[in-house]
Amino acid sequence: MIRHRVALYWCAAALCVLMTAAALGGDAPNSPHYAYATNGIKDHIVDRLGEQWKLLVDESNLGGKELEMAEVTLPPGTTVGSHTHRSLEIIYVLSGTYDHEVNGKRYRLTPGMVGIVRPGDHVRHLVPKSGPAKLLIIWAPAGEVRRFLARAKGTAVSPLSPTEATSP
Repeated sequence: MIRHRVALYWCAAALCVLMTAAALGGDAPNSPHYAYATNGIKDHIVDRLGEQWKLLVDESNLGGKELEMAEVTLPPGTTVGSHTHRSLEIIYVLSGTYDHEVNGKRYRLTPGMVGIVRPGDHVRHLVPKSGPAKLLIIWAPAGEVRRFLARAKGTAVSPLSPTEATSP
């Protein structure tokens, strides 16, 4: 099971890098400052809502801004208010039940399912009170983690939309 998850993480990362590079008309990053293998770069990040984050991939170990990837555990009863992203957000449910509402339509995701949020979509994240949800989240291109880390520290980041300013 754990071997399956690790393989899934790296397959998803490799696929996103290749797709982004192809879309940009280039090859994989050629910066000398990237890692061929990593266990993640930031671990045990807990924000003010009790969300637990492990940042797996960002510019520091990828060598470019093609994508970011994090493993996130949301506690039971978590509700993240309506907000938007500048990046494509791909959410893969590893365990638990996770709901996301995109442009007013709610979707229930269970392990093995994928949720997609396109740039500019209005999204809310919800976890039922029955238990936590563990997610693998990929953003392409990068840029979303900076906003999360600022929120986790309780510092303001300029909102992308009026609804984001009221998000927890």
